[in-house]
Amino acid sequence: MRAIRTLIVIAAAQAVATVCFAQAVYPVTEKMKAVIKKTESFGLKKYPISIWNYLDMKTYRDHMTEADMQSLADAGITVPQGPDFDPSDPVQKAHMVKMLDWAAARDMKMIPRDPRCMGQAGKDGKPPVDYATGVKAAVADFGKHPGLLGFFVGDEGGGDAVAQCQRIQKEIAPHLFPFYNHLPAIAPNWDKYLDKYMQLSGADILGYDCYMQMHMEGHGIDPYYDNLRIYREASLRHGVPFWNTALSLGHMMYRTPSLTDFRWQVNTSVAAGANGLVWFFWYLPAPGPDTGVAPINEFWEKTQTYRDLRTVQNRFHKTYGDLFNHLVSTRVSFYPKAMGGGQAWKANELVSAIWPAYDGDLPVLVGEFTNAEGKRYVMFVNNSQTKTDRILVKFPLKTKLYSFGYGSEGKEGLANDGTENSEGFVTAWLWLGPGAETVFRVELAK
Repeated sequence: MRAIRTLIVIAAAQAVATVCFAQAVYPVTEKMKAVIKKTESFGLKKYPISIWNYLDMKTYRDHMTEADMQSLADAGITVPQGPDFDPSDPVQKAHMVKMLDWAAARDMKMIPRDPRCMGQAGKDGKPPVDYATGVKAAVADFGKHPGLLGFFVGDEGGGDAVAQCQRIQKEIAPHLFPFYNHLPAIAPNWDKYLDKYMQLSGADILGYDCYMQMHMEGHGIDPYYDNLRIYREASLRHGVPFWNTALSLGHMMYRTPSLTDFRWQVNTSVAAGANGLVWFFWYLPAPGPDTGVAPINEFWEKTQTYRDLRTVQNRFHKTYGDLFNHLVSTRVSFYPKAMGGGQAWKANELVSAIWPAYDGDLPVLVGEFTNAEGKRYVMFVNNSQTKTDRILVKFPLKTKLYSFGYGSEGKEGLANDGTENSEGFVTAWLWLGPGAETVFRVELAK
């Protein structure tokens, strides 16, 4: 199998119009800085990756061992969601503390599903009068643990009361980051719904789920990118990161993802601006007639799905470390045509030309980023789920390129000092398999 390589070469290429480029340092807005600051405040050493966990501790406690926590860490999970549990049961409460201990020892942060913190609505449509009392008790039990990110609030629906519950949690424990998961954008004016939720909740993270990209008939790509765009725009409006729940378990009309599918979902999410990922879902103790292969099956075995996710996620962590925890999206575009209501790629001051050598219409996703200091990054993803291609990318003359290799864990290396050029451009040839990516830090000429 041909290795995926990034080659920086002096290339004979088609002439294209010279692009006049603007400032070498990106003008980072306060909202962009806020997204970066919030993600950094989570204290994670790698990109945030979580799971959906539908187990309950009473039934499955014997399987919730330190070895299981290690298997999550081995697979590249950094923010595991905990099981449902009863904090009034001393045995279950003590076991949750153990799970937090095991997570902290592996530089992970947990999201426990404590029933006292679940978003609720009373008969008057407001949070129950004793809701704050329950949250305070949960914070007293677990709130100072270094393995805690924040408590789970709820999933898909609940109205204004749930948003207000999230605000109550934040007011009681401002050092924690409660997590709520939204539906995909299923109605018009979804941006207004998100704005209202943010106003009521003061949420630290915008989370949502979307599985249409794994539709068996292959026609869910546009809705997938539409959701990424809508949540990215809300993220930047409110200065908070957003996390995309992607698919790890085939069910209903969605196929069981392959290693290539996982790579595609990870890299397209990141390039489209997602600041974290969640997988639906991890454990499958009782399969149904429509379910595929979960990472951990009903026999508590690690499946091929587990092994594929482990490969993809650890390659990502080994290459980028915590790099993306310090970046924020500035532009998302698609070559050769727009998807999901986004914008078609056009040459700008950062990238002058894109040309897939074998299939000129091969879809390429281009994600542009900045750090808090205005240093600029660009990520190229082969947006095809099936095809490999060799892609020529041109940058303005005298541009310096810094790249990231496997094992660098976010430490950049000089790939081109700006002197290697062809016909007035700095060039890079990228061999990219389906869903594969290359990231450069781009230092423009001043």
